[in-house]
Amino acid sequence: MSDSSKDRNYWIDEIAFLEARLNGSQGDIDNDDRAACEEALKAAKANLAASR
Repeated sequence: MSDSSKDRNYWIDEIAFLEARLNGSQGDIDNDDRAACEEALKAAKANLAASR
């Protein structure tokens, strides 16, 4: 597996985790956590796009 494939898989997993966190699948989330997760999700999506 190439490094770019590993990077893409990492970001896909990270996005799935953050989306699950934001939709409450992993328990309650407070406003500070929500804001941090939303920022991290934006960054993860940008990193995924850059890894193409």
